[in-house]
Amino acid sequence: MPQDSLWPVQTAIYGVLTGASALTAQLADGADSVFDHVPQGSAFPYIVMGGCVAQPLETQSGGGCDTVIDIHAYSRALGMKEAKALMAAVSDALHSQHFAAAGQRLVFCRLISQELRQEGETRHGISRFRIITEPV
Repeated sequence: MPQDSLWPVQTAIYGVLTGASALTAQLADGADSVFDHVPQGSAFPYIVMGGCVAQPLETQSGGGCDTVIDIHAYSRALGMKEAKALMAAVSDALHSQHFAAAGQRLVFCRLISQELRQEGETRHGISRFRIITEPV
């Protein structure tokens, strides 16, 4: 069932992002600036694990899960350069990479879209990934 893979996939992505030195070097508090829930008063820039959509998937070896997850990058630097660099580092860490998710076999992880918005003083980048998994 899709919900069986959601937490292991999110946990695996969190581990990849917090272990990606090219990303964490750009964040206000390094790996401690990758959040599921952003504590009040957190310094910019930071990364947030966003929402996801999961659907059951029939694969050659049985059932699997097709998950789309958003990773958000937030910056208050002037211009878009910092937010774009964060988005590139997130993409480098996840796109076409292989990582372990508990109880799941990763078939693939692909970047499917990116969007950058200006929201007042904040630059908000959204990187959307498609992840296919199968239970082990």
